[in-house]
Amino acid sequence: MSSRQVNIVLNNLKDLNDLLNGYKFSFLPREGNIKLEFGKIDESEKSKWQNKLQQYYFACGCKEGSMSSIIFFVVYWLYIIIFEGIQRIMNWEVWALSIVFLFAGAVIGKAIGLIYSRYALIIAVRKLILAVSRNS
Repeated sequence: MSSRQVNIVLNNLKDLNDLLNGYKFSFLPREGNIKLEFGKIDESEKSKWQNKLQQYYFACGCKEGSMSSIIFFVVYWLYIIIFEGIQRIMNWEVWALSIVFLFAGAVIGKAIGLIYSRYALIIAVRKLILAVSRNS
């Protein structure tokens, strides 16, 4: 088992709140499972919530990072071609800056993806608490 592997079992509403308190913002992706042991919701609902919580809790921001990396790279090259001319393509500084924009886009996109996942997790936990409270 990897040291990044985390298995979480949620038995009650306090565990749900602890899930939010135990969440750590990290650029290194974690893996694991979240299992709901509430007796107050049916199995299909439980499965839906488990998947949603896992998706947000173990998000790595990779999809957002790769998308913004590509966008930064393409926008930079479009700027160079449109405003500075096609002849600038042969300049090593342009290539070096394109790599910088590629990495900057990846880091910024990953951070945005992780921040989004954090807030989505908070919203999902609040909705689950409401759903469990109604079924009590």
